[in-house]
Amino acid sequence: MVGQAVRNERISPLVVGRDMVELSHLQFADDTILFCPPEDETMKNYKRLLRWFELMSELSINFDKSSLIPINCEEQWVQRMCSLWGCKEGTLPVRYLGVPLGANPKLDKTWKPIIDKVEEKLSLWKVKVLNKVGKLVLIKSVLNSFPVYYLNLYKMSKAIAEKLISLQRRFLWSKEDGRNGMALVRWELVQALKKLGGLGVGDTMVRNTALLFKWWWRFAKEECPLWKKVVCSCNNLKPDELLATQVLSTRGGPWKNICQL
Repeated sequence: MVGQAVRNERISPLVVGRDMVELSHLQFADDTILFCPPEDETMKNYKRLLRWFELMSELSINFDKSSLIPINCEEQWVQRMCSLWGCKEGTLPVRYLGVPLGANPKLDKTWKPIIDKVEEKLSLWKVKVLNKVGKLVLIKSVLNSFPVYYLNLYKMSKAIAEKLISLQRRFLWSKEDGRNGMALVRWELVQALKKLGGLGVGDTMVRNTALLFKWWWRFAKEECPLWKKVVCSCNNLKPDELLATQVLSTRGGPWKNICQL
């Protein structure tokens, strides 16, 4: 319905970058993001389209849980559109699919939800009923998985990585009463692969680099999906050439960190 409305020029999509890539909506599971320039008519037509969807599907959209997130828009216009839609005004960064979009990964507060989640989980585990093998399993299967969504998009600072390592180290070597215990081996050995004599916990910084490098691999292997069109349009890249052969972006945002690997 959105695509048809764009083709019929009832809705104006957001035009992105050098190649004028049209962006009207993104959907994943039950999450939907609608994009548009600050035009009254487009906003009204979006609202009509959603109303038609409600009538045809017999579903009801909860606009109280929806947000209008303006970027460089006049405040009066934003307030008027929020009233029209019956939704609240949102601000960047906004959490979408577990990742804070528009956040600065260099700031500690961006990673604070990860640190808080790890500390919360550690506070619930009963140290006195866990031996070191059990603790090791929990670190590898649970604690290491918390930051994965972030690590797929943002470059982690050394300070945040050291904070996570400190929490893991303290948990692994803690005594039955919860007090700090003596480390039996160096943490580098705990991180090392099992085939190299380590315990296989892994290095968060190395994992972060590997996950970010997947974008280089996807850029080379995937034909030209929407994300690649947007990246090429915004960073003057050629979609049919390897990233290693092109002048990479020095602009801000996640793509800059990916280019600097």
